[in-house]
Amino acid sequence: MFNLNSIIMKNFTFLFLAMMLSGNIFAQTLLAKWTFPTGTATDSLADGGITVNLSRAINTGGGVSAIDFSTNGYTTKAAKATQWDNGMDTKYWIIDVSTVGYDSITLSSKQQSGGSYPGPRDFKVQYKSGGSGTWTDVPGTTLVLDNNWSAILDNVPLPSDCNNKNHIYLRWIMTSNTSSGGGTILPTGISKIDDIFVNGKIITGINERYAVKDIHIFPIPAKDKLNISAGENIISVSVYDVIGKKVIEVKPDNCSISINLMNLKKGLYFVQIYVKNCNKPYMRKFTVE
Repeated sequence: MFNLNSIIMKNFTFLFLAMMLSGNIFAQTLLAKWTFPTGTATDSLADGGITVNLSRAINTGGGVSAIDFSTNGYTTKAAKATQWDNGMDTKYWIIDVSTVGYDSITLSSKQQSGGSYPGPRDFKVQYKSGGSGTWTDVPGTTLVLDNNWSAILDNVPLPSDCNNKNHIYLRWIMTSNTSSGGGTILPTGISKIDDIFVNGKIITGINERYAVKDIHIFPIPAKDKLNISAGENIISVSVYDVIGKKVIEVKPDNCSISINLMNLKKGLYFVQIYVKNCNKPYMRKFTVE
């Protein structure tokens, strides 16, 4: 007997699994954000994102003043600084984020230049991978500031070099000594920044450096536990559910590990494995019965 519902469900399941394997089912994950909600010095630290980034702070560089977090922002408060004079190509806002386990990194932010005390008019964003990297321009981030929050970056894609790194530095660097009022920037000139968001997608590609024989995952399907062994030390193991939420994370630093699955519901999951001496993950789907 012809069963339309059965055919639709089979096609949907096939499409869903195909999207899973290609990584398209995983929505963007918030890696770090600075929205300056309290107006206090604690706002220097990221107020949202993955755990490793909650201890990362926003700073200034090149001789800019200490940051004031007490002034009005786009929604709540903002980060404000002065002493931008003579700062062309040397003075900047800067953040440091971890993108380990994520690619397709994007950046959003809002900036303003003070009205009565006009600060820098011209900025651009640059990135650097690690402490010894080279500052490189991020395409599409030329910014012209005025006395409102119209200088906006909205999910601007960052270069692939920003994927899967322990430290990615992002800075908004001034590119002229012209103030938003059209004159030369004075030491009292104000610059504000707000609503900084860094997002990414969970990496789901399989690392071709390791043959299947080098990494063993069993039993599949799993019940109470999942065993993993590899030819080199396993640095970290993460388990994700079907919507991309991380439900287990362990860091064994050993060639084998047994993961307790007792707290997981039955269904489809993905395990992501990082092995020593390789910064790309191995990903495999499995089910819990």
